[in-house]
Amino acid sequence: MKSNISKHPCANKCTDFKEEQCKTCLVPDAKQWYDVPNHHILEQSEKSDFLIGDVVVLNQYAGDFAKSNNALYELIAFENKLETLAILSAKSGLEVRSGIEYLRPATVAELQANRRLTEAEQALAEVS
Repeated sequence: MKSNISKHPCANKCTDFKEEQCKTCLVPDAKQWYDVPNHHILEQSEKSDFLIGDVVVLNQYAGDFAKSNNALYELIAFENKLETLAILSAKSGLEVRSGIEYLRPATVAELQANRRLTEAEQALAEVS
């Protein structure tokens, strides 16, 4: 790890700053501290399976809310740069925030039914 002493804002000002970093006011640069490449965040967001405007459903693992609410949602925004937290909007006007691991794209049968289908209904729709 490279030293960031030259970037220290207290150099030649703070009595705690000697030859070592001042532990009270130095905040290390995260990229330097964790040695994260610059393109890491871009690679993560480019790998997102979802795009703004996608119609999605909450999958069965999303908890009690998903079990009681079978609406289709439009993905209207991402709440963070890594695109792991999605903001969704239902036709009813309900706005929901969900991790993308709890989403899946709506199937053609679900789009036609205008709701999330149960596994049994989904199986029947695939056969017919």
